[in-house]
Amino acid sequence: MVEEMWDQNSGHGNWNLNFLRDFNDWELGLVGDFLQILRSHKPSGEEDSILWKKGRRGQFRVKEAYNLLVRSDDIGFPSRSIWVTRVPTKVCFFAWEATWGRVLTLDRLQRRGLQLPNRCFLCGCEEESVNHILIHCTVVRVLWDIVFGLVDVKWVFPETVKEVLVSWRGSFVGKERKKIWDAIPLSIFWTVWKKRNRLAFRGGGGGVLNVQKLKNFFVCNLWSWAKLYVGEEAFSLIGFLEWLASP
Repeated sequence: MVEEMWDQNSGHGNWNLNFLRDFNDWELGLVGDFLQILRSHKPSGEEDSILWKKGRRGQFRVKEAYNLLVRSDDIGFPSRSIWVTRVPTKVCFFAWEATWGRVLTLDRLQRRGLQLPNRCFLCGCEEESVNHILIHCTVVRVLWDIVFGLVDVKWVFPETVKEVLVSWRGSFVGKERKKIWDAIPLSIFWTVWKKRNRLAFRGGGGGVLNVQKLKNFFVCNLWSWAKLYVGEEAFSLIGFLEWLASP
């Protein structure tokens, strides 16, 4: 209970928190910010109760909860950009986890208390987070540049995976190519994550990243998915790239 953490006998009252473990060095700033926020709050003295923030008068109502669920688009969750037709289910699940920030990148492992150095396995320059490894890493940008170079598009990248999927549009590619266009972010995410794990757990061939092989893997993976949409013998790899780039 909240009242158990409040010491009324200390002057005007004060927070008396008991933490279960010692803090890591990288957590001290977060704890300080948390304590600073607490200083501006004081328990009211009323009995603790549970409030439903999304309803009137703090009371839970099934109708209001239902309306929140059916209006999921209002909060911008990119369901249609995650559950893309004919994309392997495991890839869609990975994109879903990445959108929620649940992928076990090094920053999340550190928050769980593991003592690990945090450096991106691909670029080796920045700290690894889900948004960095899938969007902002300089190595990963090479894959995005392949796509935008084919269709001659300039795009300012959003900050998060969720924002990328929400804003991913393909009206300019035409109806025929729209399905494979929708699958492109998922293909990039999956390509990057598989390569990241090879470097992290198996050394990836001495720990040396071959960017050209990464690019080849991405293009071939996307090509194999495209065959599911337009037919197995529709075109060669070069033909696929020309088709994707055609106006």
